Amino acid sequence: VRVMKEGAPGNAHKVTFSKDFGILNKTEATTDQNGYATVKLSSNTPGKAIVSAKVSGVGTEVKATTVEFFAPLSIDGDKVTVIGTGITGALPKNWLQYGQVKLQATGGNGKYTWKSSNTQIASVDNSGVITLNEKGSATITVVSGDNQSATYTINAPGSIVIAVDKNTRVTYSDAENKCKTNSANLAQSKELLANIYSTWGAANKYPYYSGSKSLTAWIKQSSSEQPSGVSSTYDLVTKNPLNNVGVNKKNAFSVCVN
Repeated sequence: VRVMKEGAPGNAHKVTFSKDFGILNKTEATTDQNGYATVKLSSNTPGKAIVSAKVSGVGTEVKATTVEFFAPLSIDGDKVTVIGTGITGALPKNWLQYGQVKLQATGGNGKYTWKSSNTQIASVDNSGVITLNEKGSATITVVSGDNQSATYTINAPGSIVIAVDKNTRVTYSDAENKCKTNSANLAQSKELLANIYSTWGAANKYPYYSGSKSLTAWIKQSSSEQPSGVSSTYDLVTKNPLNNVGVNKKNAFSVCVN
């Protein structure tokens, strides 16, 4: 509060403060040479408070603007929701490229702004939905309208399934070569891709794959399959695991694991 007398700052006036919520660091203060007497109001719980001030010898009580306290802002790392399944828990350790998860922020004033430290790895929209773009680590920061902030660290996954080409089916050898070009390999087993499906849901539940009715992936040939010129496939949209698929025909897409 500032005390003025005849247009000039009032120095050395005693001011008594009161409040209807929260904690004042003191209830009395003396004005300085500029006429100001200050106190600090704090609270350990959310709520609204009004501080009142009364100058000694003056009957008028002045009320400050309402101050609102909010709960601390936080992100719960165990409440990460996979968009394609609706399952909530920790971020999966193996990713589907361009798969999405949603973070849950609590506290603050409920108005949040999100940003990523590395959008090449993980981008985030204004509702806290993260798109996992590449293998790597990033930090997601949320800032609330009352200027609190909280962070969530995305650690690099154990592996990431990459659809090098989701539009054109290719032969087994072409798919294998495209994977090698991208420093990746064909999936070692149908079980690996089945686990990705179980974790992330059908690939076409995510915007990047929304136009795909099928995303059949070649599986690495076993030694017993090679003499017969066949391999296995697994579809990341429909599941549909198949055996004895001819490797010399364009039967599947270039889906790789890095």
